[in-house]
Amino acid sequence: MPEKKIPVAIQLYSLRDVTPKDVPGTLHKVAAMGYEGVEFAGFYNLDGTALRKLLADCGLHCAGAHCGLDALEGAAFEQTVAMNRLLGNDRLIVPSADLKDLSRTIDRLNAAHVRAKARGMRVGFHNHLHEFDLENGATKFDRIFSETPGDLLVQLDIGWAACAGQDVPAILRKHGKRIETVHVKEFSPDNLRANVGEGSVNWRAIFDILEKETSVQWYIVEQEQYAIGPMESAKSCIDFIRKLGR
Repeated sequence: MPEKKIPVAIQLYSLRDVTPKDVPGTLHKVAAMGYEGVEFAGFYNLDGTALRKLLADCGLHCAGAHCGLDALEGAAFEQTVAMNRLLGNDRLIVPSADLKDLSRTIDRLNAAHVRAKARGMRVGFHNHLHEFDLENGATKFDRIFSETPGDLLVQLDIGWAACAGQDVPAILRKHGKRIETVHVKEFSPDNLRANVGEGSVNWRAIFDILEKETSVQWYIVEQEQYAIGPMESAKSCIDFIRKLGR
């Protein structure tokens, strides 16, 4: 049995082809699949009060939000804070940034972290593939998290880390205290559209490490490509996670 029960959310980018057409219907359907929360990547031109009511109607929680660095700077910052407070969310995860001028990106992350922390919010960073490119003998991922404060959150995308040939368990253990959410994404060298459970990731071992050695509070499914439809893929992923007893 798991050390602790971790709720499962879905990153709504996974459902980008269907959610904008019917936000309430999509949220009700993912709740019916067994998802307990969602992570936003945009708000569908809805205000925070309306979205909060939709989540409540579906019995869903906000597990986080992906916010570009621009949304954490200047006048946009106050709008970002206001929206996420209405949603009951304090995790503002930067999903990508300029890796060519990494020094400037790190400076911007640090400034956003300080500003957000003063307002009771937290900033984090989410990797894709090229954060694991080497720079002066170390990965850009390592540099980002060695030059940011220890309470800036690490949101590891497991699929992309595995694709980059990284030692995923080692990363989880190294950054355990900074990991509150992870992206549960599959990697298969032979099938880029593999759903969770259909590739090479040893999910049972990964979940064991997460539950015993990190501060994880949410598993967040993300599926970027589909062999089947997006809703069918979302159901396949959570069905596999539940089969593992999670």
